[in-house]
Amino acid sequence: MFMNKTNIRVAVGILIVLVVLFGSNTTLFKKSNTDSTNEIKLGSILILSGEGASWGEASKNGIDLAVKEINQQGGIDGKKLTVAHEDNMSDPSRAISAFRKLTTSDEVKYIIGPNWSNSGIPLVKLADQTKTVVISPTLGLKEFNEGSPYLFNTWPHDDLLSRNLADYVYNKGYRNVAVFGAQDVWNKQQTQAFSERFLSLGGKIALTYEPTVDTKDVRAEVLKVKNNKNIDALIMTNSSFSLIDITAIQLRDLKVNLPMFSITVDQKLISECKGACDGMTFLTFLTPTSDFEEKYKAAYNGREVEIGADSAYDAVMMLAEAMKATHSTDTEKVSAYLSSLKTYGGSSGNLISDGKRGFTKPYVIKKVVDGKQVEVKE
Repeated sequence: MFMNKTNIRVAVGILIVLVVLFGSNTTLFKKSNTDSTNEIKLGSILILSGEGASWGEASKNGIDLAVKEINQQGGIDGKKLTVAHEDNMSDPSRAISAFRKLTTSDEVKYIIGPNWSNSGIPLVKLADQTKTVVISPTLGLKEFNEGSPYLFNTWPHDDLLSRNLADYVYNKGYRNVAVFGAQDVWNKQQTQAFSERFLSLGGKIALTYEPTVDTKDVRAEVLKVKNNKNIDALIMTNSSFSLIDITAIQLRDLKVNLPMFSITVDQKLISECKGACDGMTFLTFLTPTSDFEEKYKAAYNGREVEIGADSAYDAVMMLAEAMKATHSTDTEKVSAYLSSLKTYGGSSGNLISDGKRGFTKPYVIKKVVDGKQVEVKE
């Protein structure tokens, strides 16, 4: 009986030791999986199909090019970058679903995107709650980057460009303009920024038209412009939707020959104008360096740099710099480093911090000539 009790005690002791060791080893094993992994996961939420896909495709190319270069140079502290791309099709609900997939199933802590404001603004609270660093390469609203210490823009706020456009148009001698915008948060802000600045300079807004983004016929408003002989220029702040080519084509069809001005027009949109956008002058923050243009063309079969490519490339490179400088992939440390940057000499130009996780830079002036973008030197 005594021996049985002893055996039981020994057996129990051995069992306890095994449980402790097994539990300890399991913990160590899990920790090893987390800490010794040889990869750093990135994600993207971009418009890869549908309206705005040219922006998303260019952004994806810029991300992939940066990841490839970093990995070829040994990665970050010996760890290679991987990237999971998600297509949100410019749909806010899809952007939210993509964010949740990336941050849970894919265990991603760093995301590049989204491209447009309608999909970016809904992610502000989610990014803040999960401490996920999100850098948009093309979203130009301060409400995004100022909404959380984990959010950044490598594309300047577009209302700055709209105010500069007002100065440009006024200095060219135009005083009475019509403004064609759209019912979208991004476009409405551009219309407001242009109008406020133009009026403050002493100009007049004869007509403001802001239809829904799916509008296909604007001839009634075009006729109003045609019949108002005081209007001397047409401002288009709806450049991120097909409304601009519809407007340009219907202006031509109704023989309205007014100077046209806009901001941030891409080549796809110009092509869809079918020649009706010829003569349009626009301001843009698309300012890639010549070195980046060369390597981008080499990597993508001669493809021209489009909106999102250089600024998405810079977003990845900035993350890499922050991780190397802090020797960490902790999002709090990385976001703190990025927030401390005053300037960044990137492939998209010389970025200057606004102190609130947004960056700005000089713009360029372009004109559409024979269906192509030509830089205007003034």
